[in-house]
Amino acid sequence: MTWEIGDTVLVRYGRLGVARFVRVGRVLADDAAGLTLWVGEGWPQVEYVLPDGRDLRSIPLDRRFRAERQPAITTWRGPGIVHHIPAAGDWSVWWFFDEQGRFAGWYGNLESPRVRWEDDGVRAVDTSDRALDVVVAPDGTARWKDEDEFAVLTGQPGRWTAEQAPAIRADGEHLMRLAAQKADVFDGRWTDFRPDPAWPVPQLPDGWDAPHRARP
Repeated sequence: MTWEIGDTVLVRYGRLGVARFVRVGRVLADDAAGLTLWVGEGWPQVEYVLPDGRDLRSIPLDRRFRAERQPAITTWRGPGIVHHIPAAGDWSVWWFFDEQGRFAGWYGNLESPRVRWEDDGVRAVDTSDRALDVVVAPDGTARWKDEDEFAVLTGQPGRWTAEQAPAIRADGEHLMRLAAQKADVFDGRWTDFRPDPAWPVPQLPDGWDAPHRARP
């Protein structure tokens, strides 16, 4: 299954059969290296929020993952990103840019093995977020992000197990080594990308909430 440049694709993070964060992107490349998308500022997304509309991160960690929540259709906030989903490896890498369009660094998002699917005109990639992330500066220096969330969620229902945790951390260490070596996706590709101004804002398609297909 290969998609064409400009196609609209959903990236859906979820668990226990429910899509809990849905991002809409347009295909920049889909080849042997993987799938690369552009997610523009103001493009639609779905996220779970508190009943009063606040972000989950607005409450303390000890209550964050037990609090009542509900889905909300919102938009991608801030400058657009390049989102690369490699053909192999349990992570994705995102390119961040500042308000002037200058490259600002990478984000390594550790996640479960992906399921790519297409049904009734909806194209999607399903995965499950694993909380632990790697933030990489333009010079290749890297640091961990959300180690506290990773520790709290390890072993919880619908999450990764304690036995999986060392391998997840090893994936992050692998990304850090690649970044330090300026290897693979950290070699400078996409850092000067500018989106096609003719691309319209994509729509969130019916079927975005189809049963989530990936496992933690």
